Amino acid sequence: MELDQKVKDLLPKEWQDKLLDTQKETIEFSMKAEGELPLTATKAGGIGYVPKHVPYPTNAKGQPLSLLAQINFSEIPQLEHFPREGVLAFYVDYYDDLIGMALENMANTEGYRVIYFDTTEDESLTRDEQKSYFLPYAEEEKFTVVNAELRMIPRLTKQLLFNDIAEFEKSFGVPKSEIEAFDPYADELDELGQYGTRLGGYPNFTQYDPRVYEDGKEIDVLLFQLDTDYDESGEWEIMWGDSGVGNFFISLHDLQEKKFENVWYSWDCM
Repeated sequence: MELDQKVKDLLPKEWQDKLLDTQKETIEFSMKAEGELPLTATKAGGIGYVPKHVPYPTNAKGQPLSLLAQINFSEIPQLEHFPREGVLAFYVDYYDDLIGMALENMANTEGYRVIYFDTTEDESLTRDEQKSYFLPYAEEEKFTVVNAELRMIPRLTKQLLFNDIAEFEKSFGVPKSEIEAFDPYADELDELGQYGTRLGGYPNFTQYDPRVYEDGKEIDVLLFQLDTDYDESGEWEIMWGDSGVGNFFISLHDLQEKKFENVWYSWDCM
């Protein structure tokens, strides 16, 4: 059933058009384990593309960051404002129990990095070369999010604004929690797609939207969301703490200019 019809079947008429006007295109990703993938593949976890002339990303202690996910734009549908080629990579600090997040400052990049390569023609560090950076820290405790190398399979779809986030109050003038008309439909609305791993669209949080408390109203575009996910056979999983979700945000201007130095990062869990 089309999203428009689901909304019309579910919600009172006074809210149907208002919600349908908030539709955004988003790329949702499903995961598939295929073993080791090409360095340039769209993937979660594993080893990614890092040109040899680019320093491998590290934390403040000099320890290597780990690839959380990377997106090869030549392998996915086109999304407005996003690059059409190149690779966008997300690195986080698995040696930190907060996985590289700075609680008091979402823009503090000491524990994470978002890196864009506009071409994949430059020779990359090999898989073994990248693994060698981790060998001196083999005895260190790690707080791993993605426990495998997984192909991310894209699907272009649409998403509605119906979760209690900064965008909702901006669009409707009040927080979603103050609109009692939505209460009877909470479970059904959840099933319309606020969760999941996605590029663009609207974010989801297990607790609250941290952007409400940060000074940076222009950092309002969801760049990438990686949600907890798992293989029911138990062969792999993506897990943020206790079934949480991780988000990266960017300003529309920086996204259009392909400038990824000022990306905000947060994650939370139950």
